[in-house]
Amino acid sequence: MRWPIGLGLVLAALVAAALAYFGGDDGESSAAVEKGKPPVVLLMFDEFPADLLLGPNGKIDRGRYPAFAELADAGYWFPNATTTFDSTTKAIPQIVDGRLPRPGGQPTFRGHPHSIYDLFGRRGYAIRRMESATSICPPRYCRGASTRRPAILPQLQAGRRERFARFLASIEPTEEPTFWLGHVLLPHGPYLFLPSGKQMRAGWQDLVPGTNGPAGFGSEYLAHHAQQRLQLQIGFVDRQLGRLFARMRRDEIFDRSLIVVTADHGISSEWGVESRRDTTMANIDELAPVPLFVKAPGQRHGKTVRSYVRTTDVTPTIADLLNMRIGWRVDGRSAFSPTVRKRRRAMIVKRDFSRRLWISASDLSRRRAELLRLRLHRFGSRSWDRLYAGIGPHTGLIGKPVGRLAIAASGPRARIAGRSAFRSVGRSLVVPTQVAGTVDSGPGSHTRDIAVAVNGTIEAVGRTFHLRPDALESTRESESFSVMVPESSMHKGRNVVEILAVENGGRRLVRLGRS
Repeated sequence: MRWPIGLGLVLAALVAAALAYFGGDDGESSAAVEKGKPPVVLLMFDEFPADLLLGPNGKIDRGRYPAFAELADAGYWFPNATTTFDSTTKAIPQIVDGRLPRPGGQPTFRGHPHSIYDLFGRRGYAIRRMESATSICPPRYCRGASTRRPAILPQLQAGRRERFARFLASIEPTEEPTFWLGHVLLPHGPYLFLPSGKQMRAGWQDLVPGTNGPAGFGSEYLAHHAQQRLQLQIGFVDRQLGRLFARMRRDEIFDRSLIVVTADHGISSEWGVESRRDTTMANIDELAPVPLFVKAPGQRHGKTVRSYVRTTDVTPTIADLLNMRIGWRVDGRSAFSPTVRKRRRAMIVKRDFSRRLWISASDLSRRRAELLRLRLHRFGSRSWDRLYAGIGPHTGLIGKPVGRLAIAASGPRARIAGRSAFRSVGRSLVVPTQVAGTVDSGPGSHTRDIAVAVNGTIEAVGRTFHLRPDALESTRESESFSVMVPESSMHKGRNVVEILAVENGGRRLVRLGRS
């Protein structure tokens, strides 16, 4: 039995519209496509847990992520899509060549001699690509292709905004058929960007170095703090996508393009662990699910497809939609094939290739639903306001004017890192919404509840923490703090930030520091 999918196709000027049906045997396509060669855009994000896009109804949170919601409205959204590997240099190639990761082999055109580049290059497409962790496009299609993959760490430390912007700007009307492939090192940490397009601090490194690394993985508060900032960085990604889609619509290429958006893998929100990136049966529900959106050429109406699609299926799906024959052996199948529709479990290959981890669709769905429930309770949805009010104790203090509270003047001294940034907000891309530093409390493991006031109003609460000295370059263990405040709490010019200790169940506040 064939599986009908209503796919409205807008054909070039003198070509009539057609209905397409997807199905049939694996490797065969019954998809009618726009005559000619439509523009094709493949965007692959990095370290992107799919479920952070969801609101309370299990759909895309339109208030926080309108561009992703727009893509779901226009194309196919696969909410059960999963990766099969948790390391970028093998997770990206499996998207590009449709083959499961295997031991050895480099993420270059020598390690992956056949890939999606062949699919388009041999059909006369111009190729524009941004490979951030691989070098798979061969010299026959990409002049000057390197036999070595790019170094990832320097790219994470500088220039991500600019490289992303340049690549998106290259997606424009062209006289020749064009294939754009972009691997974007976002929303991967360091967490730096805000939904407005601004930055929470000037440099890539956290104001308290090690906060979002193994040194901080033992803190429950820092695990929530990291997920809070990850959601803000996804908001930045969404903003950039929204601007791209608006420009593509103005240029009249959005409707006729094939647009695919996905990611290499997720990241866990665990604490008390050594790694949030090494998949186990305890975190497979956060590492495996990845975003996957596919908008076919001419498609204008969205459809949710709940098949258990894998990232190895991306290239076969693109070939199916464009009625192209893949000229090499692949492990993936078209997302619209009977094989994929029949899947009832997800799988990840262990990073050391020692075994494969399997989880049933029912267990994965149940665990994801519980994670979503907890996240929505903690961080809210729809608007960004609740994001700042759900972590840390004494949230009832948020919104209260400091002048109406009893404040004690004496206490240990808090040193606010980067305090000069609060004196000239609006003169750069930086809006210093990350308030962090250390407390001169002497030796010991004491921590305390704190509140952060901006311009006389308490805007956020948190808890101090100690980083693991054995995971840092320095062996000095200090009491530290890091709290996010809303961007709306900052005004142009000079801002006053205060750090307050919260004592006696919230009945007594002690001023620790002031910018």
